Amino acid sequence: MKNLIPFIIFTFYSFLAISQITNFKEKFDLPEETKETSGLLFFDSKIITHNDSGNNANLFEIDSLSGNLLRTISISNATNIDWEDITEDENHIYIADIGNNNGNRIDLKIYKILKSDFKKSTSVSAEIISFSYEDQTNFDSKPNGSNFDAESIVVFNNSILIFTKNWNDLKTNVYKTPLIKGDYEAKKVSSANVGGLITGGVYNDNRFFLTGYDTSLIPFLIYISPNRKPGEDIFFSGFNKISLENELGQGSQLEGITNIGLTGNYYISREHFTTTINGNPYNFTQKLYEFYDETNPLLSFTENKLKKITISPNPLTNKIKINTSSHLLDFEIYNSLGKKMHSPTINSQKEIDLSNLKRGVYIIKIKFNGEKSAVRKIIKL
Repeated sequence: MKNLIPFIIFTFYSFLAISQITNFKEKFDLPEETKETSGLLFFDSKIITHNDSGNNANLFEIDSLSGNLLRTISISNATNIDWEDITEDENHIYIADIGNNNGNRIDLKIYKILKSDFKKSTSVSAEIISFSYEDQTNFDSKPNGSNFDAESIVVFNNSILIFTKNWNDLKTNVYKTPLIKGDYEAKKVSSANVGGLITGGVYNDNRFFLTGYDTSLIPFLIYISPNRKPGEDIFFSGFNKISLENELGQGSQLEGITNIGLTGNYYISREHFTTTINGNPYNFTQKLYEFYDETNPLLSFTENKLKKITISPNPLTNKIKINTSSHLLDFEIYNSLGKKMHSPTINSQKEIDLSNLKRGVYIIKIKFNGEKSAVRKIIKL
């Protein structure tokens, strides 16, 4: 998206006025190759992003500590008409070629690649999910005047949810398509008057965050609580809108958002943007920011009164043992996407058999007396 005009000076604060978001901070400039960063994914402890319209069909893998570009991965059977977001499920990465500023595209698609292919090669092939909106009947060109533009997707309940960027009414409509390759009519399942343009989204541990900006070019976050009414109408129980004006200033163009595993932390990205006002140049570099969601249930505990806890061996092959003098009540295991796994039993020696888990990174939440709990990362070899 390239239609911003304006202005500004930005100041950073250590927290936001809304209680669930804290520690908002700048992390680093993104590489020069990703000036038009338009989607974010945190995968394999690295940051994945892509550029938007008219660029090559490439994904960029970035070191999450230094910000250095590590690899460029091309999708051999794809074109980048207007790539706008990236998301994942357990085994796949999905790239959304869904930008539709004029509202007249008839070639909307989502590319689906295997994570295993992505990790081992710099050239991968994708399956293609094509779709149209069930209620779009007019395909006349209306530059920045359509309700069928979109820049955000997430995987939810074995479907892909698409969040539109409504230029006309400043709402977002939510459509769903299947996760498997094919040609579909996307079904509308929810809608909300967000008062702005949605540019990115993430679903993590049953909660949603969306990025966007309003008509005054004030960036914001939309938060949809896990305590909402169950079902696909995710906006039924409402949402919170969190202004980022104090943190980013007027005019910052937010593009992507991703969770950092199950830590309760998130990254958001800003696209490169320059303008001149009254002869004065303003330059917004492509940048990564970080914030913390303190409502994350895995992390809403106080551990300071618990005695020392160790887990061994870690990494593990089959079994782990929890070593603690505190009275252990129960435990839960989550995969890297925040999905709760079936928890095996723990024996009297506080040993847990995890031989049935696939290789990967998991989170174990250990529950103790007094409603205290602790969270640890474990690695299954």
